[in-house]
Amino acid sequence: MNLDVRLQHHINCNEVVLEGNPLTDHDFYPLIDEVNSLLNNQEANIILNLEKIKLLNSLGLNSLIKVMTKCRNQGGDLYIVNISDKISQVLLMTKLNTVLNIAPSLNEAINQFAIDNES
Repeated sequence: MNLDVRLQHHINCNEVVLEGNPLTDHDFYPLIDEVNSLLNNQEANIILNLEKIKLLNSLGLNSLIKVMTKCRNQGGDLYIVNISDKISQVLLMTKLNTVLNIAPSLNEAINQFAIDNES
């Protein structure tokens, strides 16, 4: 199944809402395309909202790392919000929870970007 990607603009950042059950590398192309578009517009602070994603395989984890790297290389950052218990367990087992910024809520991530923007 393909991945549906929806963009929501916020002050200091953009929220990318993901929905679906992505399983193949091709399924993540819409996410990478959306991120590349944002970065081309000098918008490197991104929040990935995974509320409607139940599980990510290794290709999904790889896509998260790609997005984070792209954002940081452009002087921005990535926050991930609304992760399921299963995704949380996978991030813990792979120790990606120590590399990726995970915020407890969308508002927390938005606030963190506001704080980062002030400093």
